Amino acid sequence: MEMNNLKDAFNKLKYGEDAFQELMRWRIRRVILVLPHYDAWILEHDAKLSDQIVGEYHQLNLTTVPRLITVSDGEEALEMLKKQPFDLMIIGVRVGELSSGELAEKAKQLQKDLAVLMLLSSRSDLAAIEGGHPEGNMHIDARFLWTGDSRLFLAMIKYVEDLRNAPDDTEDGRVGVLMVVEDSIPFYSAYLPLLYGEIMTQTQRLIAEEMNDSDKYWRMRTRPKVLLARTWEEAVRLGERYREALIGIVSDVAFSRGGGIDERAGFSLVERLRDLEVNVPVLFQSSDDSLAPDARKHGARFQGKLSGNLHRGIRRFLLEELGFGDFVFCSPDGKELKRVRTLRDFELAIGNLPVESILYHAERDDYSRWMAAHGEYQVARRIKPLRSGDFPTPESHREFLVRSFREVRESRHRGRLLDFRFDNPGAPGSMVRYGSGSLGGKGRGLAFFNALLNTSPWEDYFSPLRVEIPQTLIIATGEFDRFLEEGDLPPVGPVDDLTLRRSFLDTNLPDSLLDVLQAFSESQSGPLAVRSSALLEDSQSIPFAGVYDTYMIPDVSDKRERMRLLTDAVRLVWASTYSKEAAAYRDSLGVGMEEEKMAVIIQKVTGSEHGGYWFPRLSGTAQSMNYYPVGPMDREDGAARIAIGLGHSVVGGDRGFLFSPRYPTVSWCTEEDRWREGQIHFWAIKTESTGAELISGESSTLEQLTIRDAENLGVLRHMASTWDSVGHRLVDGIGSPGPRVVDFRDILGYEWLPLASLLGQLLKIAKTAMGIPVELEFSLDWKGDFPDDAIFSLLQVRPLVSQVGPQASVPDCPEDSKLLLRSGKSLGHGVIEDIYDVIWVDPDLYDPGFTETLRDEVASLMDQLAEEHRHTVLIGPGRWGSSDRLLGIPVSWAQVRQARLIVEVARGPGDPEPSQGSHFFHNLVASGVGYAHVSSSSSGDLVDWEFLRNNSRGSGIVRLARFEKALQIVMDGKNGLTWIVK
Repeated sequence: MEMNNLKDAFNKLKYGEDAFQELMRWRIRRVILVLPHYDAWILEHDAKLSDQIVGEYHQLNLTTVPRLITVSDGEEALEMLKKQPFDLMIIGVRVGELSSGELAEKAKQLQKDLAVLMLLSSRSDLAAIEGGHPEGNMHIDARFLWTGDSRLFLAMIKYVEDLRNAPDDTEDGRVGVLMVVEDSIPFYSAYLPLLYGEIMTQTQRLIAEEMNDSDKYWRMRTRPKVLLARTWEEAVRLGERYREALIGIVSDVAFSRGGGIDERAGFSLVERLRDLEVNVPVLFQSSDDSLAPDARKHGARFQGKLSGNLHRGIRRFLLEELGFGDFVFCSPDGKELKRVRTLRDFELAIGNLPVESILYHAERDDYSRWMAAHGEYQVARRIKPLRSGDFPTPESHREFLVRSFREVRESRHRGRLLDFRFDNPGAPGSMVRYGSGSLGGKGRGLAFFNALLNTSPWEDYFSPLRVEIPQTLIIATGEFDRFLEEGDLPPVGPVDDLTLRRSFLDTNLPDSLLDVLQAFSESQSGPLAVRSSALLEDSQSIPFAGVYDTYMIPDVSDKRERMRLLTDAVRLVWASTYSKEAAAYRDSLGVGMEEEKMAVIIQKVTGSEHGGYWFPRLSGTAQSMNYYPVGPMDREDGAARIAIGLGHSVVGGDRGFLFSPRYPTVSWCTEEDRWREGQIHFWAIKTESTGAELISGESSTLEQLTIRDAENLGVLRHMASTWDSVGHRLVDGIGSPGPRVVDFRDILGYEWLPLASLLGQLLKIAKTAMGIPVELEFSLDWKGDFPDDAIFSLLQVRPLVSQVGPQASVPDCPEDSKLLLRSGKSLGHGVIEDIYDVIWVDPDLYDPGFTETLRDEVASLMDQLAEEHRHTVLIGPGRWGSSDRLLGIPVSWAQVRQARLIVEVARGPGDPEPSQGSHFFHNLVASGVGYAHVSSSSSGDLVDWEFLRNNSRGSGIVRLARFEKALQIVMDGKNGLTWIVK
């Protein structure tokens, strides 16, 4: 499937061939902001504009997030418009040499369908727009005032989309129109975000069982259009044009009419529209409360602008006047029999009410009108033309209605994030949400891709693999807030991590949450993974990968023990929000604790039981960007790292097998290197971990097994070769004696399973859908020796934050004698000239058996530099941040926070290849820290160890070298080179 058809395929399968499919065909996809540097910076950093828009659209499950491009003046904007199409231009008052009106006029000459809105940065700008070029000002479609509410941008986008889509979408009464009449820029700039937000809330309220992120996409298409009129004449024109679609009016009383202010224009407008037989609910709002009696005389509600109850007044108007309420079943004589609010209750009521009532409402078209008014166009079109005479018996008519409603409800649950229900706590393939608040970073990504994978015909592209997201329960951030408030947590004052965890474990979970966890646990067979999903986790601008805890809950036979472990895991994930490592990491990024909240993801663990252990055949990560391409590879070809067993091995930086999905047989190393560097152990869940105490750490329910164990358990076939020590080569399979080398030869070389092509497809889909480079975490399992029932589980999708590409030129590299270090494999770009310190690990004294001690020494030196407000270069053997202490020093990200450049030095054969795919490396890249790998096999790489020794104190393994003259660190991002000049 071509990626440019991704959205069409998504919509077609998700919504079917119905009237609603054609709604909102015009969407804003590209936005150009023309703002001074300062204003643009404030919006991006203070309002977090990009994250807000991406978050809003992902929460609404919209597949194409508008792309924002910012320029600083009008001339630059016009040059951009000559090269690329845009849907919306948002301009400031000051746009360079051109006036804003001139810019708008010239912009529309270049792109006639371009919408142009003006954003005023302060109230003082209101005076500035009074003058200017009147003809040019005519080309500005509307003006808004920045109020500090980031929802204003969503309202501005929806305002333009509604204006463009209303003519087509309101045909045949498919969508209603709510008209807003207001001429005050400050007021409608604050009012429209409030109104849009309330409409979203109330439209989703109508179907309680489908109040989930996926259904927001559906609801937003069928919600009423909000059209803004700023004069009496404009309001009359809108009223006449949309008289059949108009469902309500929200109007000021005094506004412009005939070029001047008419103090009673609102009342006159309503009278004019009622002369046209437009009889709809009206809400007048004004700062003059004395107008309330006149509003009531016109049969309208009144709301004071300054009353403080504006939000409540809007909510009541939508709920009580605009038909967002219940359906009332009546008998033929008008007696009320039952009220229903949800589609599921509607279905149940029709199945149980007297048939006379069912037929009464059918003959009146009540069902089709109520369902269409609430966005259920598919079922409305199906039942509208049918009458009692079209069915052999009244009961068959009832059965048809029940069946129709059920089919619509079930089809709309496919790929949805459902609200938790005790009667369906964990349906196969579903994602369930409990609690208010956010899903967190991981939760949003999973919810989005659950919808995407389940609502598009990908099966033909993935066969014979079955791609799924495991059954998932997401506990939203509202439960985190409630737990902290009721338990008076976290503890006041500085406490160590162990005390912190105990304080959380000593606090009871709310009874309602316990009931939910119990129901979900009992609905699932097999182990459960309890993962963090913090607000900032997997953010585009702030990585937070691997900073918080994850726990594995075995499927122990004692249900009470399983429940104990599950509830402990939830509390410990919450506790990890306040751990010293998380706090230090936030401090290093300048992020306050008040910005973070924690949701929790509970997932069924993909895998099978083998000899008392549970694990998938393999797990891994895949990135759409390859940092170290070799041979025919390009960076855009991506890279993946896989390992036998749980993904703990890969994301923790342990040994794994690295390959490019496009070139799976092209190796980064020789066959002998594969033997030396290959995976030697893997992680599994102990199926009976009775008595395990999660407070001791994330691995308390896990077991580290060897590759020999994997062979003894019968799971190594198709994933390993044998090293021929005589011929110094790898032999396919494990049929001959010799050391086993995990290289997945059958899968990658012979395509026993099409894993490489699948990863290539998924990365392409994910990158296209999210609009940015991505990283996937996944697992793969199959039964026996046959691939027919293989299940590929997508566990996580996150933005892959890459360092900014090269901008400025860098100096040439001097001769070797002037260099402290040179690397031919590095990341980062630029020149750093304020570093006087190097923390380094002596390779001659380095012993892999004592890396945990060395970690503490590195952390101590980093603390010293932090107190002195100094930064450093960090140089050491092996892989920094690996959870396998034999591969390198297992530091956490917070323990190396003062490093501006981190260098990994290979000492010889058997050392790991350059880092790629671990949480530590992800955070390194996203934080803009330079990275370099010094290879033992490259003649161009070097480290002047003697120079470091001569400038260091002491003789320990970990030392601090300090220089009177600053080092010059040069990172050439274009060529992947880094060097340090003495």
